[in-house]
Amino acid sequence: MVSEKETPGGKAKPETAVAPAPTPAPEAVTAAPETTTTSTSEAAPEATPEATPAAPVSTEAQVAEIIRKHVLLSAAAGVIPLNFVDTAALAIVQLRLLKELSELHGVDFRGDIGRSAVGTLFATVAPTALGGSLLGSMAFNMALRSVPVIGTVTRLATQPAFNSAFTYALGKVFQQHFASGGTFLTFQPEKVKTYFREKFEEARRRKGATPEATPAAA
Repeated sequence: MVSEKETPGGKAKPETAVAPAPTPAPEAVTAAPETTTTSTSEAAPEATPEATPAAPVSTEAQVAEIIRKHVLLSAAAGVIPLNFVDTAALAIVQLRLLKELSELHGVDFRGDIGRSAVGTLFATVAPTALGGSLLGSMAFNMALRSVPVIGTVTRLATQPAFNSAFTYALGKVFQQHFASGGTFLTFQPEKVKTYFREKFEEARRRKGATPEATPAAA
């Protein structure tokens, strides 16, 4: 704004009014939000340790249980009162034993080779299976079993124990073979006859007792 002001002895000079300085606007205080820096280790939730899986049952324990189960089944087959039916039942039990052992070791099952091996191993113990005397002759024993009453008593007294010992030895032989990397195609009965007879006699000395109970898993 311009105003005139009289000065002594002269014309008034225009006076420039000085505009008041504008009041500075209040400084905007922009408080930046404080960024909290958190380390990755602190931000991430603490990892929960995985639960420790239960210790797997050892192969030895599984083998013992498989053999024990089939020994009991073979003993039960020995008390079936029908000729040939008991023999067929025993054959099924023994082939099932070989199948379960082969599956445990990842070996392809061959029923034809299994049946042949059972027959060959049976021939190594059959002649003296029941004692080495006249009563130990399988031919005599089979003839005696055909006699009424006496045959039934003979079967109940001898067949379960024989079946149990034979199945036990069979399981031990094939377990040893599979554990060493063998298969049905590489199984040679002639090479295991001695070991088979040892396990057969070992089971007979137990007087028909089943193999020891499966050891508990560690």
